[in-house]
Parts: sequence; C-alpha cells; structure tokens
Amino acid sequence: MKKRILALLLLHLIGVNLTPVAFAQTAASNKSGNFFYFDFVTTDQRMMVRQSSTFGATDTAVNNVMEYKAGHYFNSQNEIPRSPIMLGVKLNPNLEDFFSNPVKSISKEYSNYIIKDSSAAILIAMGIDKSNIKNYRYRVVQNDSLEIIPWSRIPQLEQKYGAKQPYGYLGKFQSPGKQILVEVRNINDYSIRDGVIFDWRVNFKPVVTEIMLETPDDGKNVNDYTKKINYFNLNYSKMNKGYATRFDSKTGMPLDLKFPVDSVANIRLSYKDHITIPYVIYLVKNISGKTDTTTIGWYNLENYANVEAKYYNRPGKYEIIIQRANDLGHWPENQVLRISFEVKPPPVLDKKVSIKQAFPYIMATLTGVALLFGGYYRHNQVKLLRAAQEKQTAGLKLQSIRAQLNPHFMFNALTSIQNLVNKNDMIGANHYLSKFAGLTRQVLDTGNEELLSIEQEIRILDDYLQMEQLRFSFKYEIIVDADLNKANTEIPAMLLQPFVENAVKHGVAVLKEKGKIEIAVIRDAKDLVFSIRDNGKWVTANNQTEIRGYGLKLSEERVALLNQLYKDQPVSLYIEKAGEGTIVSIRLTNWL
Repeated sequence: MKKRILALLLLHLIGVNLTPVAFAQTAASNKSGNFFYFDFVTTDQRMMVRQSSTFGATDTAVNNVMEYKAGHYFNSQNEIPRSPIMLGVKLNPNLEDFFSNPVKSISKEYSNYIIKDSSAAILIAMGIDKSNIKNYRYRVVQNDSLEIIPWSRIPQLEQKYGAKQPYGYLGKFQSPGKQILVEVRNINDYSIRDGVIFDWRVNFKPVVTEIMLETPDDGKNVNDYTKKINYFNLNYSKMNKGYATRFDSKTGMPLDLKFPVDSVANIRLSYKDHITIPYVIYLVKNISGKTDTTTIGWYNLENYANVEAKYYNRPGKYEIIIQRANDLGHWPENQVLRISFEVKPPPVLDKKVSIKQAFPYIMATLTGVALLFGGYYRHNQVKLLRAAQEKQTAGLKLQSIRAQLNPHFMFNALTSIQNLVNKNDMIGANHYLSKFAGLTRQVLDTGNEELLSIEQEIRILDDYLQMEQLRFSFKYEIIVDADLNKANTEIPAMLLQPFVENAVKHGVAVLKEKGKIEIAVIRDAKDLVFSIRDNGKWVTANNQTEIRGYGLKLSEERVALLNQLYKDQPVSLYIEKAGEGTIVSIRLTNWL
C-alpha cells in the first residue's frame, strides 16, 4: 500500500488527474474525491522491481487512463494495467479510509475497498468495448457465500465521464453491512480476469480465537517426546501454570495475565480469518514509570502473530494493542483489541547462604573482576588514543581537500565568465557575474563547515546550475524525497558539487539545449542515496571515465577519507554508463 501511495503522490505532482487524497490514507484529510481508480503494475527502472500502483482519473476525464496506458505521461512508459479488463472504481467523493488489503485469487490479485458510510460504488471496465464485449462475463458474490448474480453477459456499454469511446458498464453497487465480490473473466481465456471487493461492514475489531504461550526449552528430556511439551493454551487453567485466572466472558481475553520474567519465550495470537483487512500490533511498555510503544509488525494474510520475549524481557506492565492497519489512535476504541499483562521479577531462591560461607567466593570474584577491569581499562585507553589520532589525521586531510575544492570551483566559474567576455557577451557576463557573486557568498559562508544541511547543498547546486544554464542552455531537474527533513539532515559540504560540475562541463555542455541533468536525493530505509544523471557521453561502455578532472580526483579522495572518519556510516561512490548517458551514485549508509 505504501508503494502505491508514493506512486500516486509522484503522478499528482506532475499534473496527472489524480486525487490529492489517494496518497494520504493516514492523514487528517483523506477523501476519495471525484475520481475513478485503476490498478497498474509499475517497474522501477533503477532496481527493475515490479510493484502495484494506482492511477486516478477524474470523473470528467476518465479517458486519461487510456492516455496513461499508452505512455503519454511522465514515467508511464514503465506502467501497464494490472489486467487488460482495466476495472475502474468510483466511490463517494467524501469517503475516507477506503484503501484496504488486496486479496489473492489463485494467480490474480483483487482490489478491496472499505465503504464505511454505506454509500454506493460504480464499477466500469475501460478494457471492454464493442469489439470484445461478447467475450466477457461477470458475476456478483455476496459475503463469499451467495452468488446473487451468476456468470452473465456485461450489462451494457456506456460513454460517460469524458470517455472518448464506449466502455463496459458493470453497475452501481450498494449493500450496507455486507461484502460483495464483482468478478469479470474472459470466456476464452480464464487467465484474463479481474475483480473488486466492496466491503460495507463497519466493525473491524480483530477477534483473537486463541492465545498460546511458549515456554523456554530447558534441554531436558530431549529423547522423550511425550515430556517435551513447552507450550499451552492460556485459556485452559489446568495447564496455564496459574498465569491467568480470570477471562473476559465475551472475548475470552485474560484479565489478570502475569508471569515471571524469562518464563515465556513467545506469545502466539491466533486470529479469526481477516483476509481483506490487514492488522498491526503495538506493544506499550511501562517499565520503572517510563512508557514506550513498539510496533511488533503488520499482518496481512497470516491468521496468527508472534510476540517474542525480546519485547518483554524486563519486569513491568505491558499492553498488546491490535487494530486495523494505521497509526496508533487512528481508529475509535471500539475497533481496538487490548490485552494487558504483567512481567514479574524472577522468584527469590529459597536456599540461603551465610555470609561466612560466601565470603571467600566474593573476595575471589572481586579480585578477578578488578584485575580484568584494570587490564581492560589500560587496553581501551590505548585503543581510544590511537582512534582519536587517526580521526584527527583524517579530519585534517578532509579540511585540506575541502580547501582545494573551493578554489577549484572558483577557478572554473571565473573561466566561464572569461569565455563570455571573450565572446563580447557582456549581458551574459554581467548576469553570470551576478549569479556568481551570490554563489560565492554561499560557498564562503560555509567554507569552514564540514557538514551542510541538504537544503543548503541543494540551494548551492541550484544556483550553480542556473548560472551554467546561461552558457549552455541545458535542462535540469532536482528531486528530493518528500520524507526527508531537508533543513535538519546534514551531509558532507559540497559533496555533490564536483560531480555536477563534471556532468555540466564534460557531459551536457556540447549538447547545448539537448542536454539534461537530473539530480535525485532519496531515502532508502536508513540510507541516504544521491544520484546525478546526465545524457552526456563521458563514461565508456566498461564504466571507465574518459575525463579525469581535478575536482573528480579530489572528490574520490574525499570519499575515501570520509570512510575512515565515519566507519559506522560508510560512503560508497559509483560512476557508470546508464543507457546513452552517465549516472553518478553516492550512498551514505546508516546516515538517517
């Protein structure tokens, strides 16, 4: 679902007819809007990974989905419909929280929509027209048990909502409190089929049918299968070791669950079937008066979930919270299941030892610990001193390289101004000088800083590219991941500048207005990934750079020094041929 939402956001930003709420299912405003939703499959050309996405066409221009399918939109060349049937769904424009878990049907995947306000849903098939309508049948199944419309011909063709050609109209559906499946298939090829599930139910509170506790395996009786039982159903009081004595009469959940620390290795929760609704489990901890919340995991199709001992390995009070997938607190309390329990300190040993008996052992232990600590302390001090010296040396080398990069950058810029003056282009030279003055001020202001925010780095790059654009007329684009905090995320200063200069001078300068540079800043889990792509030809087919500029050489040395300075956050650099152009990739590992 997250990948689908990100795809919707990208398409919305470039002006495609998308609902602004389709990618904000966890935000305060997440209405369906006046749109038809169509399912696509996209291929990310960087990693060649296929994933689901959703296209939203306004209900006044539904034919835009056919334009999108034909590849007439940005990046839609890599998108194909999930099915040639191309089912489109229109919901109540004010409906919220409507996306839910897709459902598998053998080799196919059907979309699922939650309609909590009992409103109607319209279903069309843009892939069915007058040339093939005879080849398709549809049916409607209620609550996965009653076929209310058997396999039948498509009811009709219609041409509304801004469509340029007639399309298959399957109907307007409304069944408050129930769930229906609308399925469409090709009578000549069963592999061509698709479907949509509409769910008008209002109660999605999870139902746990069984709680099983697993105790640690002590390794005893390993050869006796009848005695090697280390798990039990909590609801059976004769087997549950007294961990729970009272249970809720309606839900069967324990009301007084308690057990000693390290006595339970795993809590397994078995769900009632929830194939269309994904659930998420949170664990709230209260240890020594401090409260913390941990997300245990998301569960889509599984009918059970494990809460392992690593989440409750300290004495304290805990609460398992299970709800329909979303942020904690998003759903009302009557849609949430809570299971509270307490982890008690280990029991005190009954056997007591006198101080006189224990004294020799205590003294021997303290002496051994003191000797070990002294040796460890000495070794650690030497190690810390050596590491500090290495870090200081690397830091000085980095400052030296940075000091060389700044004049190199200034020299290149002045050379560009000289070229304009030699061409008697005084207007261009003056404009260039104005840009250069502002850019020089930014570089000088940050000259003593090893780290800059992404926002500052992007500003410097943007000013530089505008300046060079005056000379060479190329196009450029800077894309920054919306999830990144640009103002508060710092990176090594002018990390990208030399590579952007290289892309301009050795890549797109000769191409003039046909040149294009794309700079992307992307968050990948805890990594920060930068890519500089141009359509120049300064890298050979075997990924060898034809141009070895001074700035590029200094930057490669700088990356090596950064890896010495930030050993737990390594920096990787790749320069390679990408199609007809070149791509420079820089990854800052564990940077976020």
